[in-house]
Amino acid sequence: MTGLYSYEFAQAFSKLLEKAGVSRYQINQFSYLDQAYLSRLMSGEKYNPTPETIVKICLALVHFNDKISLYDLEELFRSVGRSLLIKA
Repeated sequence: MTGLYSYEFAQAFSKLLEKAGVSRYQINQFSYLDQAYLSRLMSGEKYNPTPETIVKICLALVHFNDKISLYDLEELFRSVGRSLLIKA
């Protein structure tokens, strides 16, 4: 893995998928993000996705599981050095 945030994003993304019970395929179907790209994000091969990509992932997660909170989504943003400005 390379990049400052590669491990953190991969870990946060995998954790949220597991918590939500959502697959990469479902994220792909809702967000139109390429499954191979999502796989590379999960493995840390690709890192520091754009805010737009993170928002698409977040919207898909919330769409498939309404138990996902803003705090969960904030963790995903923080994993790449960004924030929704949600106080945890």
